[in-house]
Amino acid sequence: SAVEGVMSQRDPEYDRFGPWAVEISEEDPPPPLFRTHLTRPETPLLSVKIPRRIARREAHPGMDLYDYMVSLYEEDMVVLERVDREVGERTIRYRDLEYLSLRDELLRGTVHLGTADGHYDLPYNTVSGDLMRRLVDLLRARYLPAGEPLAVEMEPIETVELSFYFERLLRDELAGASGMQPVAAQADTPLGALEVNRWRRLLFGIVDKRLLESLHLSDGQELYVIDRGQTYAYRWQTTYGRRETWIPLRNISACDWDWGPDAVDAAPVTLTVTTRAGELRWVFTPNNATLGSYRRSLTSVSTATRH
Repeated sequence: SAVEGVMSQRDPEYDRFGPWAVEISEEDPPPPLFRTHLTRPETPLLSVKIPRRIARREAHPGMDLYDYMVSLYEEDMVVLERVDREVGERTIRYRDLEYLSLRDELLRGTVHLGTADGHYDLPYNTVSGDLMRRLVDLLRARYLPAGEPLAVEMEPIETVELSFYFERLLRDELAGASGMQPVAAQADTPLGALEVNRWRRLLFGIVDKRLLESLHLSDGQELYVIDRGQTYAYRWQTTYGRRETWIPLRNISACDWDWGPDAVDAAPVTLTVTTRAGELRWVFTPNNATLGSYRRSLTSVSTATRH
């Protein structure tokens, strides 16, 4: 019958397609475009397919619906990327990962991989946040450099002044078994509050530019920073973003502090953390009470990694 003919042409991948990343399983096999590239004999720890950023109504049966397929193995990961009807293939060894980050803003998420020979982004819809965090956790369990841990004590801080949202993130982290302790924190601060010059303070008050908050933690193996994914915002900007960055302490080659050109004007302080994959920066107010211990901790880290 005509109905049976239609049913026999059903495309199960199309039937199950949506904006979410999907773990590969018997029920959700690899996309047809990528199948000839799956030549590894071992079973992956985790395999994920990430869909094209299209609405369901734009998809149709037989279409290539997935942009990426990521497979994690014991020592490396394979990223397959759709480029029109072709497939780009990249293998990344975990020991080449200098740092990684997980960013989300409303529905848009990104796993960012920083390696010495390039930076790679895996975009995803944040409805798949739990699955992509599982992927990041597997990477973190395997990317720490070989050898003895650094004999460095990161000084924890006692009091943290942060928004309710960031306080909750810290509380959840401390309640878990990660061993992460806060080592620095920067509260959301209007830049006008830093100005000594009355007219500049008035000007900054009018534009109401704010330094956004960040929380810095460590377990003695990694530096873990949670921020808003941007340094500043204006009063009329609503910030929904969150970025988490993890850097193995062994991968930090230098930590530099820029106290600004004019100490009288109390310019914000910029921390630059250098790795083989490039530099990462965070900004603090100059009167931040956590900076003293944080500087000592990071100085001992960069001294230890140079020896």
